[in-house]
Amino acid sequence: MRKVLIRTILLAVLGVAVFSASAFFLYLRSSVIAEDYQLVSPVRATIVQKVTANGMIIPRQEVKIKPQISGVIEHILVKRGDRVQKHDLLATIEPYPNPMDISVAETQLRDARVRYNHATRQYLRYKKLYEKETVTRHDYDQVHLDFKLAEQNLSSAKRNVEIVKTGASRELGRSASEVRATIGGMVLERPIEIGTFVIESNTFNEGTTIVTLADMTDLIFKGQVDEPDAGKLAIDMPVGITVGAFPEKVLNGIIEFIAPKAVTSKEGRITFEIRAGLKLDPNLFVRAGYSATADIVVDRREQVLAIPEQYLNFIEDQPTLFVEIAPQKFEARPIEVGISDGLKVEITKGLTEHDRIRVDGIPSS
Repeated sequence: MRKVLIRTILLAVLGVAVFSASAFFLYLRSSVIAEDYQLVSPVRATIVQKVTANGMIIPRQEVKIKPQISGVIEHILVKRGDRVQKHDLLATIEPYPNPMDISVAETQLRDARVRYNHATRQYLRYKKLYEKETVTRHDYDQVHLDFKLAEQNLSSAKRNVEIVKTGASRELGRSASEVRATIGGMVLERPIEIGTFVIESNTFNEGTTIVTLADMTDLIFKGQVDEPDAGKLAIDMPVGITVGAFPEKVLNGIIEFIAPKAVTSKEGRITFEIRAGLKLDPNLFVRAGYSATADIVVDRREQVLAIPEQYLNFIEDQPTLFVEIAPQKFEARPIEVGISDGLKVEITKGLTEHDRIRVDGIPSS
């Protein structure tokens, strides 16, 4: 019985101590006992909320030029940084035809010649019969059409053998051994040298890249935004882009694309790709691959009541400020906040311009 009484007394003393400590803590929250604090008032300010995306500058169109035949690079006429026009000659190739390709081409030529000879005999026979009016015009026209098709196939098979063996066709007046630009632009990459063996582009092989071309007057920003920010963006939003190479300049752009599907990194970060077309200064040369940061304004509030965000306290997740109600007397006042730019936060309810707020002396909960 005595032990129970002692335990009861101890619990009572402990309860009184906890209550006293809590009361003392709340007293510290509501009244000043030290001089290490400041009194500030909210101000009117313009708050701009932005979404930031990190990425790089890339050409809108980048084309890899590949050969039409396999062989060894004989001449190279361009280097990185050169500007070329569409159809300009970039390199020439000394053909090294594949024996299998030659065999296939010659077989096709033999078949085409047999079909042509047969079609020729049929045509001459029907022509005589038509002149004697023993076959109809319809039958004659059909045989004549078959003859013309066989003639074209034979011509095509001859050209194919010529191109496979030499890389050129005298009849067409062009050479597959000549590598020409398919677009106008700048040479960004040239991974080959004279003497390099290159492989043609076909169904089974993507081929060797001779040069990479791009129109450097038409660039875009390509970047990533975090999942919470993706929903704030929309097509045609203006973008301010800062390039790492010249941070003092801001390039203007417009959002053109927001990925419909997220990408998840190995660390579990979920991001969405965005692309923005750039309005370039003609006097400023922007290189492909420059790192860049895009700022997209998603909300803006003019001359709203605001305080530095660091002044906020949170009590049970409720934004709270300690407002002076009398000299050296303060109350913990719940408030409502609006947008923030990371430095200033909008106060939408619970505070006026004439209120004075206690800061620095009270730690955040």
